[in-house]
Amino acid sequence: MSEVFTYRTNVRPEWIDYNGHMQDCYYGLIFSLAADEVQEALGVGARYRKATGCTIYLVEDHKVFLREVKEGAEVIVEARVIGADAKRFHLHKQMFEGGELVCVGEYMELHVNQHPKPHATAMPDEVCERLNRACLSAEAAAALPHRARAMGLPAAG
Repeated sequence: MSEVFTYRTNVRPEWIDYNGHMQDCYYGLIFSLAADEVQEALGVGARYRKATGCTIYLVEDHKVFLREVKEGAEVIVEARVIGADAKRFHLHKQMFEGGELVCVGEYMELHVNQHPKPHATAMPDEVCERLNRACLSAEAAAALPHRARAMGLPAAG
């Protein structure tokens, strides 16, 4: 059974750039805040961090910007788990405004024990079980819009 994790916020005036729409870095902030909600739901949030000294690090992200967002707009992020192993989980996030898809991001998250120095470590079994229950099927993940791909420019010729 896959699960959709949802986060809502409104675009603040200080997030607006010189073009009159939300600056690109704030899409990342909103996606990051949505990841915090996912972590809480999975049981690796604030209480877990305090009790274990373990946390989640972002190790890679890709974003596709589809439409500008203006000041005051309510944006809704839907996050889905599209893969997981003992130490990592892969999230696909879609940001909507007014029912329209405005940005898509993919994120690779890593479970890290911060003591004595940060190092990747396996997640507890119950967290892995939650991730597996939340994970989309391979077919459903492949059908998600704007999946991450390698970036590059065609060879000059």
